[in-house]
Amino acid sequence: MTASSLPLTPLMEAFRPTPALADCITDIWVWEIESAAQQGDSASLTLLPDGHPTMCFIYGAPLTASDGLQAFTTRSAVCGFQARPVQVTCGGRAAGITVRFRPWSLPLFVRLSLEEAAERRLDCRDLFARSAIEDLESELYELPTSVARVRRVERFLLAQLRAQSADPLIEKAVHQLCEGGYTTRVGQVARDLGASERTLERRFRRAIGVAPKLFSRVMRLQSALAVQAQAQPVRWSERALDAGFYDQAHLIRETRELFGITPSTMLAPLSNPVARGFQELAREIAMSSSIFR
Repeated sequence: MTASSLPLTPLMEAFRPTPALADCITDIWVWEIESAAQQGDSASLTLLPDGHPTMCFIYGAPLTASDGLQAFTTRSAVCGFQARPVQVTCGGRAAGITVRFRPWSLPLFVRLSLEEAAERRLDCRDLFARSAIEDLESELYELPTSVARVRRVERFLLAQLRAQSADPLIEKAVHQLCEGGYTTRVGQVARDLGASERTLERRFRRAIGVAPKLFSRVMRLQSALAVQAQAQPVRWSERALDAGFYDQAHLIRETRELFGITPSTMLAPLSNPVARGFQELAREIAMSSSIFR
């Protein structure tokens, strides 16, 4: 296990997973931000969908997440595929570990419908033995280093691993949809993989939680916004074309339809220092995101 070379603050560290989990997990992030109460406000930020389901193990104050339609306040939780931005807030000291799974690999660890997990935060206490989660949270709080915390989470995940490989049809379909610049038609992907469009959609929903068309739309938007969030962003018009949109107006319409706000609003700087800390973490995650690593 090696720490990422990304320029993160001491309270935000990225790790590659152990080789035994590398086929299922892209990154493991450890984050700690001092009490928002000291700043006179709650910490908050907007997380953009990126196609990766996550497990978040909290050893600080509980987090509240809202997508504009529903809100969840949880400690450790599983988050399935998201098609809408999520506003996350924390009124105390925020500390936790976020495990980012490959889009198709969450079914290897949990017994639930991925459609049920889409657009939701599911409390880990409802998915795993309650005592195991509470013991894990307590141990994470007591452990002295980020490396020790990551290794403890990896042991928990290895104990939950139910199979060694995911649905190969879905893994190939995700690769083909993304490698095609997010403009490849679902019907063409199904034909290339020797499956009917109906079969592909059924298995896609079972493994990822949403239809392949929605997955491709969200990933295309994330591709455009992640690059624009970098220190030296390109022109919106150029980024729109590179991501497979007809033009800048098409990108803006799609962002408003799926996410409910404009691209510029999403990337606006925050004034709250705690929120900026969260935002920096979110942008580092977005820029390091890769399904294929």
